[in-house]
Amino acid sequence: MSSTRIEQLIDNVQAAFDRRPTDIETGLDVEDTALLQLRKACRLLAGAEALQDASYYTLVIEASFVAIERTVEFRLLERGTMQPDDLPGTHSGVYREAAAAGVFGESMAADLADLWRDHRAKTYYQDGLASAARADAMYELATEIHAYVTGRSRQGHECICGETT
Repeated sequence: MSSTRIEQLIDNVQAAFDRRPTDIETGLDVEDTALLQLRKACRLLAGAEALQDASYYTLVIEASFVAIERTVEFRLLERGTMQPDDLPGTHSGVYREAAAAGVFGESMAADLADLWRDHRAKTYYQDGLASAARADAMYELATEIHAYVTGRSRQGHECICGETT
């Protein structure tokens, strides 16, 4: 593959994102930006569960971290604490904003930021070892935070966004 081919593919992708989509993933075409973030979180958790069964532990860890952030962003948007254009641009910023808004305490926010900083990148760049135990623990944390933030039971019940988690 040449750099010319890659440049063409980049242009194709850019054009795809520049056009209004017509074949949108079912359930994500909503006007409510808070609900959109929550549905993304639910889909990430469902995907993580499927990937866990396939032993794709790195992807489970990644999806779990992102699901936590989308769940927190839902609550910030839903409460009116933030607007879609004002969402934090950093992972730790999401947790700081959640603590400031009372979604959870500052200690938990700091712990989540430390977890992201110390272990998400470590899975990719340092020890490179995504294991079943790490994936299981991360997925369990993500589902618990999702339940805590949304006020719903942990698994097997319909989320407030209409998805079953």
